[in-house]
Amino acid sequence: MDEIFRNIPAGGTVFNSVAVLIGSSLGLAVGKFIPEKMQGTIFNCLGLFTLYVGINMTLETKHSIAVLLSLVLGTITGEILGLENKLNNLGDALKAKIHAKNERFTQGFVSASLLFCVGSMAIIGSFEDGLRHNPELLMTKGIMDGIASILFAGSFGVGALFSIFPMFIYQGALTFLAVWAEPFITQEMYANISGLGGLMIMGIGLNMLKITKLNLGDMLPGLIYVIFFTMLF
Repeated sequence: MDEIFRNIPAGGTVFNSVAVLIGSSLGLAVGKFIPEKMQGTIFNCLGLFTLYVGINMTLETKHSIAVLLSLVLGTITGEILGLENKLNNLGDALKAKIHAKNERFTQGFVSASLLFCVGSMAIIGSFEDGLRHNPELLMTKGIMDGIASILFAGSFGVGALFSIFPMFIYQGALTFLAVWAEPFITQEMYANISGLGGLMIMGIGLNMLKITKLNLGDMLPGLIYVIFFTMLF
């Protein structure tokens, strides 16, 4: 199947988006038949698994100080720019646009968008697709995201489905910028981006388990800082 998507521009991202679309649609279709208590149980399981994925990603970190500084300065920058509020406002605007009645629309949109966009698989997979015309990593991610989107849509509703749009734009842009960025990206950068992304993924898991209420959208600028701090260290 990967041969088909090798011949499509940003084919890995296309597959990933279709997988989330199918998974979200399935979740919306069967979600109403799942008892509320069971939905909570499934959601807690998803939160635990998300936490596990984040922990595994953080183990790839090569320079802990670079990741720490990037997390702190990135979060400060995000708070100054009000990124979390802007993400929430975007979710609320979409909710009003489609007249969604699900109160968890915005939470589903933001959480799913962050889960699908942040992480080494999204970044490295997009670069692999752009540099080597190899969509395999993004296709693997697509299968994982598709399964996760069933649970997200079942728990949060249609908000999870709309996460396709930021994911498609984000991964597509990374794919088309890959050739330009190739001389500047090192294995250490990949590792530290993965480590910082893992911390954010852990935050998503903790929020899903209602242990914390972290403003994860404010942390996103750290993904830019970590490149420069990795070069410095």
